[in-house]
Amino acid sequence: MTDLSPSRMNLLLLKDRERAARGALELLRSKREALARELFAIAGQAVATRGALEETIRRATWALAVALGHEGRADVESAAFAARREIPVSISERSFWGIRVPEIRWQGIVRSADARGYSFPGVASATQAAAREFEKALQAVLEVVAVETRFKKIGAEIGKSTRRINVLNEVILPGLRTRMRTILLALEERERENVFRMKRFKGRTR
Repeated sequence: MTDLSPSRMNLLLLKDRERAARGALELLRSKREALARELFAIAGQAVATRGALEETIRRATWALAVALGHEGRADVESAAFAARREIPVSISERSFWGIRVPEIRWQGIVRSADARGYSFPGVASATQAAAREFEKALQAVLEVVAVETRFKKIGAEIGKSTRRINVLNEVILPGLRTRMRTILLALEERERENVFRMKRFKGRTR
């Protein structure tokens, strides 16, 4: 913003801008507080889903080792080949305080044994157990991705809001108030000069 001439109109203009900046500051603070509450809630989910993922992968790895030991690599790979499929995952968005937060959705990750594409009686129970545990692990991965995607998005928005708050607090508002003081001092000085000139004028006319 360029320097304004010291007039009452410009002083009122600066006051309006200062009022608008204070309103924007309060709105940004409210937004940051709401985002922080959401972030803390998601943080708990992130810790829980990470823990669940580690435990699920541990069980799946153990089940695979048992299946390989009992049935051999060829039979396990044959069942895995027959069970291949595309994963039905969709991504949508929801609005939260004006930001677009991604939502990852899925369905039917963990299937029944007769829905995996192989001959149910021809596949050993150990291989079926490994398949089930790895489907659970895949679902746990998706849960982690869904939670951490929201976490990162909201964390980034908190950072943006904080930077904007700092600019308003440290640059824009102080600059406006400095200009207002400058204009006010100039107007007061002009008023004193006018009073002095009037006194001199009255003194000469007596």
